Amino acid sequence: MASTPGKSSDLEVNCESSGLLSATVVAGLKNLGTIISAPITKLLIANSLKLTLHPDATIAPVPEIYASNAACAKQSEYAVVTLYALATKHGWDSLYLRQQLEQLSMDSSAVEELSRVYEDNRKDLILRQLQVGHNFPHITDIQWRIVCDVKSSTSDYSTGVANFHINLGNFLSSSGERVTIVEFVCNAEELQSLINRLKEIERHCNQMAVA
Repeated sequence: MASTPGKSSDLEVNCESSGLLSATVVAGLKNLGTIISAPITKLLIANSLKLTLHPDATIAPVPEIYASNAACAKQSEYAVVTLYALATKHGWDSLYLRQQLEQLSMDSSAVEELSRVYEDNRKDLILRQLQVGHNFPHITDIQWRIVCDVKSSTSDYSTGVANFHINLGNFLSSSGERVTIVEFVCNAEELQSLINRLKEIERHCNQMAVA
């Protein structure tokens, strides 16, 4: 059995106090097998696993999951994705995961299904976690355009000020598709300030490299 962080009892104290499982996640997990029926719970857990393992893929929707209580189902789906991601990140085995869930007084059939699916797919979840890593978003591409306020047929007023629409992103290794990481608008002065700060960072990095 792999080593486990902290004690294997008192989950709400252990997890919520350290920020691992929020109240929203706990509530979503408790919906499984209770507000959400056992058959739908199984479908939801299976769909959540797909979303965890293949976040860049287009996952076919499963309408019956959201048929009776869409808000509740979405909360539970989010909870399962979060649970599996955190369990993998912190090196939990299926026994420890089960112990944690049992401390929440969850439906027993839901605990059983969550533990079984985690055990059956743990290797794939670990591989996915290694692919994601713990790094900040990696920016490899920039796109920009100038947006200028000009006179229109409905208004004679124009500031004539040019703004820059900046889009930072990267390309998915799996498909080559470009993904936007952040978008912002700035004027010429703000853009120049940003460029100066980036140059300052570059100079500092060069100095550290030769130090």
